[in-house]
Amino acid sequence: MGIENNHFAFYLVPFSFMSTPTVKPPTLASQVSRAVVWNTLFVPLRMVAEVVATLLKLTAIAPASYGMLSIIKATNDGLGTWIDLGTGRALPKYIPETVHNGGPRAMYRLLAVVLGAQFALLALVGLGFAIFQDQYLGDLERRIAVDTAPEVRDRLLGFVGDFGWLIIGSVLVLLIMGVLYDVLMAYLSSFFKQRAWNSVALVASLLPPLFTAGVILAGYDVGGVLVATVAAPTIAVGLVIWQVLRHQREIAALPQPEHDDGRWLPEGFVRYSGVSLLMTATDFLASAGFAVFFAETLVEAALLMAGVSIVRMVLGYLYTPLVGVQVPLFTRVRQGEGGTILGAYQSITRLQALLIIPGGVGLMLLAEPIFALLIPQYTAAAPLVWVLVPTLFLECLLTTAHNVLIVYEKLRIIIISRLLTLVSVPLVLLLTPTLGIVGAALAFGLARVLAGFWVTASGYRILDLRWPWAFTWRVTLASAAMAVLVALCGMLLGGPNPDATTIERLLSLPLLFAVAAVGGTGFLLALRLLGGLDPADRSQLERMQLPLKRWLLKLL
Repeated sequence: MGIENNHFAFYLVPFSFMSTPTVKPPTLASQVSRAVVWNTLFVPLRMVAEVVATLLKLTAIAPASYGMLSIIKATNDGLGTWIDLGTGRALPKYIPETVHNGGPRAMYRLLAVVLGAQFALLALVGLGFAIFQDQYLGDLERRIAVDTAPEVRDRLLGFVGDFGWLIIGSVLVLLIMGVLYDVLMAYLSSFFKQRAWNSVALVASLLPPLFTAGVILAGYDVGGVLVATVAAPTIAVGLVIWQVLRHQREIAALPQPEHDDGRWLPEGFVRYSGVSLLMTATDFLASAGFAVFFAETLVEAALLMAGVSIVRMVLGYLYTPLVGVQVPLFTRVRQGEGGTILGAYQSITRLQALLIIPGGVGLMLLAEPIFALLIPQYTAAAPLVWVLVPTLFLECLLTTAHNVLIVYEKLRIIIISRLLTLVSVPLVLLLTPTLGIVGAALAFGLARVLAGFWVTASGYRILDLRWPWAFTWRVTLASAAMAVLVALCGMLLGGPNPDATTIERLLSLPLLFAVAAVGGTGFLLALRLLGGLDPADRSQLERMQLPLKRWLLKLL
């Protein structure tokens, strides 16, 4: 069967650097399909872990305590962004290229330079905390003193005064674990080790809720959660190190070129990483991690992070099948290992639209009853979901063109797109005083959509990356039909009783799940009536080893 121009179903050229004299290497199509399968199989477990972790923090910890933990986490995220130096995005592209061109020794040199540079920056961060520790802890105390219940305020102020060293130490250890985790997980992703990647990611998702539950049941609050937050990634890093060491047997079997130029960094790596650093830095500035510093009180910070957590949890679940797939896929297509860029781009975009559009519509409709039933103290976060879903879900759809352009090193386009996200800074300063935390959420959401539109339009102009409009409209119309169905069901059931007990709220959950199931079924039926999957996508689905594949083919 020939190569399809509009799909990546038939990548037939094997990896040249994975070949051996006796064993035929797997095709690119089989590796991508296997990666998607493993991602998909791990979705339920990772989703349950994420749901448990989020709900546990929101229900078992006072909102002010959760707000304080959110600010500490934002500190770690901001510093980690700069320590990463953009290598987290660069390594999945340059590890395969380095092994292909220079063999295993060149790859090891690359990893050594990356880790050495990041640990040098970590030392500087540690020195900075030693010098400015009082100023950082003083800012936390100032936030605690504003609009916090007296008993919670006294407890948190006492904790910061007695255990400020634990706060600083937790941030530093998390930064160390983050460096190791990101570099080694990028390594696994570069070789399509999705089973190992997902195994480690699952453990990293499961351990925090388990540890958090343990320390909360033992009577600890912020201090216990901080210890659990440090212990979980430490164990995950140990597991990813073990998985990488296991993979070394495969690396040892790879051929080493006769002439090694001895370069420590591949050509273009510094420039690529610099652009990637700009991407990650602007990502942080256009995120809740930056916006949370503009919250007036710890409770407002908690509401903002609660709304963002719910949206990102659902979005991450919907995006899971494509985790770690796009950049390695586009890189190998560019190297001539099969298929076309347009085909890969449209296939991934159609898959994202199929998952993200109905998922976003459903979340907006069910946000308020979800908060009211599960975490009523955060019901005020529902408007944040209504703002964040249209912006963050749309941005996720638009980033596929971004990944193609970064692989093709269209750096000027990427730089402009990241600079566009900086509008989040004046927007958050302008909108927060009048709209509060909703304005802060709207600020970084609009900035991300603006950047996404720019790269998508540029991808069309430069690489002829045409958007699959016909399929997108089918999915949108089917999602609209689903929205009408869910809204009618909601009207029949009525809203949650604000005076309901915890048991009564939990007993209402099956009805909420039933409404969601009715909406999902309505979406699938409407999509089928409107034409269902594209022929290329149906052909690819037929070739993948997925559970319930025959049922999916009949339904779609």
